[in-house]
Amino acid sequence: MGDSAIQGTFHFHSTYSHDGKNTLSEIVSSLSALGFSFCVMTEHFEDFDAQKLERYVREAHELTDRTGFLLIPGVEVDLSGLHTIVFPVTEYAEVAGFAQGRDTDFPIFKVLAHPSKYLFQKVARHVEQYKINGVELWNQQADGRYTPPLAFLGLLKGQLWRNQCRYFFGCDLHNSRFAPSNVISIAAGIPLTAEAVVAALTQGNFVTRNIPTGIEYSNGSDRTDFDAWLQALSSKSNYRAKILRGVRSCLKPIYRMLPRDVRHSLNDFKNFVRDKV
Repeated sequence: MGDSAIQGTFHFHSTYSHDGKNTLSEIVSSLSALGFSFCVMTEHFEDFDAQKLERYVREAHELTDRTGFLLIPGVEVDLSGLHTIVFPVTEYAEVAGFAQGRDTDFPIFKVLAHPSKYLFQKVARHVEQYKINGVELWNQQADGRYTPPLAFLGLLKGQLWRNQCRYFFGCDLHNSRFAPSNVISIAAGIPLTAEAVVAALTQGNFVTRNIPTGIEYSNGSDRTDFDAWLQALSSKSNYRAKILRGVRSCLKPIYRMLPRDVRHSLNDFKNFVRDKV
């Protein structure tokens, strides 16, 4: 999609989440300054009760009306250890039913978040059990800024449902001073409303792209052939990405060996390193 496309971002956390650093208003200001028009928010559902969710949805709508920047309220639900993003959300009881496994037919967009963090067997079961209709192929924080999780993608290639999902490159940012590497582009001409944007995402009328590398994936009628895309991607010699992936692999076990309170105190530093590496 060209320069006239509507540019947005996916997978952001504000202070409505326990680990978010910025208010919704601050996120709107930061993303607007970077030229974005919308953001799918993904607050941690365990941080909410009914009243707080109502306040979150109301503030998102009020900010959208006041600024013209579209905030789409969503939540990230922990389902037996695997995180699933659902959006747009309106009522606490609906999400709670889905979160407790009572309503897998929940009529909302459901995207499996940072799947490369999980055992693939669990991912495959999860997609079928909860009727997932989207997968976050590339998570900026979990996978790095310069290459998607090729090992995970290779396993995905053997799944029949791989051609039925919408694919997102997400950010997973908790601090607005870190710029998004992954973006969503929707063709211009639709109104900038939650209904229109969610409809475009549901129907697959969008392209998701990584800014540093230019790697992109088209959904919908112009859908990228997943197998051909992966083969072309795997054949590239991206030495910078390989080096950074090696650095991340070395740092992860060291971080996990630290006491929990120390890890918590190092969260800002960890996120800074993850953003750069």
